[in-house]
Amino acid sequence: MRFLLDGLASLMLEVFIDNSTITITFEMASPTKPTVILLQGTFQPPEVYHSFARLISSRGFPVVQPAYPSLTGQDQPDFINKTLADDVQVVEDVVKKLVDDEGKAVLVVMHSYGGLVGAEAVPEDLNLKHRQAKGGQLLPGGVAYLFYFSAFVLPMGQSIATAMGDHPDHDHYDGRFSMRDPLATLYTDMPADEAAYWARRTIPQSNAVKDTAMRRCAYAYVPSTYVVCTGDKAVPPPVQKMFAQLAGAVVREIDTGHSAMLSKLDEVMALLEEAAAAM
Repeated sequence: MRFLLDGLASLMLEVFIDNSTITITFEMASPTKPTVILLQGTFQPPEVYHSFARLISSRGFPVVQPAYPSLTGQDQPDFINKTLADDVQVVEDVVKKLVDDEGKAVLVVMHSYGGLVGAEAVPEDLNLKHRQAKGGQLLPGGVAYLFYFSAFVLPMGQSIATAMGDHPDHDHYDGRFSMRDPLATLYTDMPADEAAYWARRTIPQSNAVKDTAMRRCAYAYVPSTYVVCTGDKAVPPPVQKMFAQLAGAVVREIDTGHSAMLSKLDEVMALLEEAAAAM
């Protein structure tokens, strides 16, 4: 599907849908900039992140936004069995394609639950520095940097269930869980009409994601930046700072709520470009 991006008629947006992966690229994308893998949080449909993806692309970064099995296909009989491992497999396949098949440098951008998916989806042998040092050869491409904002970070062997338990604002039903009051947690610093629009579109996730233990932690071998969102009501700022410390990340702060990709788009983009420059 090919169409003009609203307000940016000089740029062309191409969307390719291959199974569960949505790829957004611009014709003006720079061949020297890394490809961004954009990993969303939970409870929100992928389109919540499309404005952010378009902005990233307009700055010359190709963008890939995978969709999670634990959020999509909710009418499928096996939906409630989808775990973090299923989401990780989709993203790991994307990483391998970009690095092994296309030789691309990759920057992984993670929001909320996406922090767990991204940390597990990057094998050490696809790390840029590892590939450059492998057997004295200079292999092209690799995952060069991780960028977290209001994102979860867990140590090896821990799961959402063992590390954090059940959130008091979650509702559980039919093998699913959802955010009880997204206006009070996810969209707290946005115009009322926009916040209400996105709150009506929140979706449940498979409850099985909570029980998957971390098998890999890419932050141990890939450098990172963690953006603490100081007005976040879903992931408290002190918890975010603990996550950043665990990841060994460079810490930046933005005065915004949980959904910074909507409320403080330009500020997040500026910090993302700062991170890309450090690669």
